[in-house]
Amino acid sequence: MIDSHLPPALQLFPHPELRAYQTKFLRFVEKNPRVMIHAPVGFGKTIMALISTIPLVKEKNYQLYIFVRTKAQVFRVFLNEIYKIANSKKYGYLTAVPLILKADLCVKRDQIQFHRGVCGKIKCPFLEQTRSIPEEDFPAIVEQIPITAHDGSVSIDTYKEAFKEFGCPYYVIKRCIPYANIIVTTHTYLRSKNLQDMFSQIISQSSFPNKIAIIDEGHNFTADIESEITINDINKARVLIPLKIFDELQELMNQNNRVERPRHLSFAGLDAFLDHDQKLSFMEKAYLLKIKDFLMSRGDIWISEENKLLQLNPFPHQSFNVINQDFKRVILMSGTLNPVSSYKTLYNLSYASLQIPSDFQFSLNGIIYHRQYTSKFSERTTNTYESMASVIQRLHESNPFHTIVFATSHELKQKILAHMSLSQIYIENPGSAPYFIDELKQKNHECIFGVLGGKLSEGIEILNNDKRSLLSLIVIAGLPYPRPNATNQILESLYAQKWGVRMAKHICNTLPVTRSISQAIGRGIRSESDFAASLILDYRAVKFRNMLPKTLVFRDLQIMYNAYDLFFAKMKRIFGLNKNTS
Repeated sequence: MIDSHLPPALQLFPHPELRAYQTKFLRFVEKNPRVMIHAPVGFGKTIMALISTIPLVKEKNYQLYIFVRTKAQVFRVFLNEIYKIANSKKYGYLTAVPLILKADLCVKRDQIQFHRGVCGKIKCPFLEQTRSIPEEDFPAIVEQIPITAHDGSVSIDTYKEAFKEFGCPYYVIKRCIPYANIIVTTHTYLRSKNLQDMFSQIISQSSFPNKIAIIDEGHNFTADIESEITINDINKARVLIPLKIFDELQELMNQNNRVERPRHLSFAGLDAFLDHDQKLSFMEKAYLLKIKDFLMSRGDIWISEENKLLQLNPFPHQSFNVINQDFKRVILMSGTLNPVSSYKTLYNLSYASLQIPSDFQFSLNGIIYHRQYTSKFSERTTNTYESMASVIQRLHESNPFHTIVFATSHELKQKILAHMSLSQIYIENPGSAPYFIDELKQKNHECIFGVLGGKLSEGIEILNNDKRSLLSLIVIAGLPYPRPNATNQILESLYAQKWGVRMAKHICNTLPVTRSISQAIGRGIRSESDFAASLILDYRAVKFRNMLPKTLVFRDLQIMYNAYDLFFAKMKRIFGLNKNTS
């Protein structure tokens, strides 16, 4: 039973009892105003964070800001959980709004001139309508948000429909934020220097005396690209208007290293042309606005790399300036914030930290320790691809549910696929969203191929009707070391100057590898009742084993096959076919 001495927030908890570490999570957050928490996938971080903060919203007049990595998580995860809590009536009425990008909320998204952001250069009737609303009307408008007033899931369209009667949904929501109990937004508003000032201004207008922040997937605050342009962008703009600044930018692109920001950086010629030339199409204006946005951006350093220029903010602690200044309580959490001490150094935070083990999970994780299994270029042979394909196929036969393979690149993925003999394989293609997710939800035993860092590994879920994962075997083909490009070399040099060579290599090489692998492995366990196995096909992973979920090292293939066969047999007995979609 639930400990009677725990806070009353537990009336929001959807399960009959708490696990020991969930109790520890609540007590830790209650005791410490600013925390960093690593808790493995399936622990229940979302609901635990909400039940520890919503009582402060309703009883102590806090305003809650929730930061997530992707737009999909704004709606599918947090807003839907808040929707359930709000409709439970246990804490009365809650108001919650999403702060996402203008293009996503545009009522005229079907007209390219609007959703491309050119609406600032034209007269939009929805924007004009919003501007005409007196400020004193917005407390009443925010009460009409749909969090407790509709059936079904919360989505972007839910908010667009609810707010378009007042004008542009994006600008209506921005003006509602000072009066809403809860705001769910993305990391973008913390990571971009260009957006930080705007976000700070919004926070300063809040009608609530205290603020609390939940930052989900807190491992995601690495060096940030503030803005970038390519040689193709420059060429498109130069066709429309010949400006000296285009020549300067192109010259910088040829250096392939860190470059100096031009001293007399100006977009005045661009602005004048945009304001007075009426012959430009909306697409042409979009080309010029992209260059203008780049020139207006405030990245700390400029880097030239492969026919493009980018502005980089190398030290992620800058992202937490707004948080540390404006929020009284903070929960920074992730399933891959491991080791927490490394991220505390990288983020320059002195928060109290809690690392929760993955003991509660039903999982078997392994590494094949043999030199023929690796993605290292100098050691790859045809035998490498054949061996990887053989292991994947053999384990898939034992696995009762879906198997997903994540390669380090699309090239390696194709090399392995060439040696697979399964009749059907679902394949993630570069540059496009996986089209087969809904189809996989209706099946039980399929093989899927994707890439680390792709849409499948970074957050797409394949769940049955009971919200359990249909992935029970995850194979990682190779180690995803960062590319040795100009940007990564410059970052490592900057970090070495600040923290020393050893820490710089750890941050620039080790953390990205373990973060990417842990994220991919997490696709198999999405709730406390899931089970999954994982296998890394790269002997070099052994040196990272202490930073990954409890992992065995297999030096013998037959022992590895026997271990996985026994695992799947045991899970079939324990769970039956509960992952079935029927």
